[in-house]
Amino acid sequence: MTRSIDDIDHAIIACLQADSRTPSAEISRRVGVAERTVRARIDRLVQDGVVRLVALVSPRALGYTVTADVFLEVELGKVQEVAEHVATFPEVSYVGLTTGDRDISLQMYAESVDALYTFVTERLNHIPGVLRARTFVIPRIVKSIESWTMPPRPSGNGTPEEPTLLSGSNR
Repeated sequence: MTRSIDDIDHAIIACLQADSRTPSAEISRRVGVAERTVRARIDRLVQDGVVRLVALVSPRALGYTVTADVFLEVELGKVQEVAEHVATFPEVSYVGLTTGDRDISLQMYAESVDALYTFVTERLNHIPGVLRARTFVIPRIVKSIESWTMPPRPSGNGTPEEPTLLSGSNR
């Protein structure tokens, strides 16, 4: 089930995405609603699973300088089992089930190309049910989940408009 968000929620989320440490009082000032409203809205957004307030780690800053996308071809009937197993590896940041000629898509971080090679050949390829792995080193990421923002809300005429900060209201 999806949850709709209004202009106030949208503006609060935009503030949090710009800087998740922004105090509720500052968000209140920017959005134009009471601080108590901001806190209640954030609590509800978290409770409803619309946002998660977490600290994101920069793998590159910790020495994991190689990013790779790996696509696995898996035996019929073992896709979910293999995906769940792959998701337990700390090097793996994302696991998705796919359609097409590959069954599982994953993204991982490694300290070196050699460590990536070892991970794929010694760990992934030895999982029962994995038939083949295709690995793509990602030398540069242009946009990632950390920089994704909500698309603009549609205006009354159906065209997107940028989130506006409300002013003068005390909702």
